[in-house]
Amino acid sequence: MKLIVQALQVLIVLGGTGAAVVGVQAMAAWHHLPRRFLFTGFGVLACAAVAVLAADSLLGGTRAAGWRAALALLADGMLPLAFILLVQAYRRADLDRLKAQQASPVNQQTSLPNRALLIDQAIPALARCQRDQMPASVVAASVDGLAEIAQARGPRAAEAMMRDFAIVFRDATRAGDVAGHASAGVLAALLPSATPEAAAGMAERLRREASARLAHPGMDGRRLSVSVGIAPVGDGPVRAVLDEAIAAAEGALATAAAAGGDRVLEAPAPPLRSAGQPM
Repeated sequence: MKLIVQALQVLIVLGGTGAAVVGVQAMAAWHHLPRRFLFTGFGVLACAAVAVLAADSLLGGTRAAGWRAALALLADGMLPLAFILLVQAYRRADLDRLKAQQASPVNQQTSLPNRALLIDQAIPALARCQRDQMPASVVAASVDGLAEIAQARGPRAAEAMMRDFAIVFRDATRAGDVAGHASAGVLAALLPSATPEAAAGMAERLRREASARLAHPGMDGRRLSVSVGIAPVGDGPVRAVLDEAIAAAEGALATAAAAGGDRVLEAPAPPLRSAGQPM
């Protein structure tokens, strides 16, 4: 029985320490949520206390070695386990909420279409361009440093910034343009009848307007900047060339952001093909 009690004490030391580490990591991620942060902090202290008491009892040999001691240790061991399960439940809830937002036809923060609906709405406009032999371009844009804002000030600050950016983005587009989300933090638009040069003019206007109208959430006088990627839409099956252009614009955007941001970058022209050629 003594060996069983000692084994339980070792498990509690390891479990309590591991739970405290998990809790500290969760506190770092949830520092922008006061209630959850404080609750997690209390959980970390409780798990650490359980681990310390178990270690002290193990090293000092002060705890009884009977069945009652074993049952008491089992009860102590439930605290770190319950704490870890609760932290994981919070994380799963956050992930499920994010997936639900992304699966929704319309983004709840910006009221713009998410990617699937954006593509569905853009296909008829692009088909008309192909029918009338008119050019079309795709623009993709994001706020520079948005991930850092979310990390430092929490997702609510990032969501507020995306709402403000969506207003600027909509104002920069024309009446016939089809705007929406390429991803959670990237806005995109199909610009029917727009050459890459015309799209570049829209992108530069967007960049200037965003710099003038988007204030940093730190409210310290800093202004935010945006990066923009442009891609012409090639010839071929409508859905395929639209996907190709969105991906190319996102790639140009990623390159612009990696180069320091606050710039517009055009993707290479797609290969020449006819509407009947396979992709």
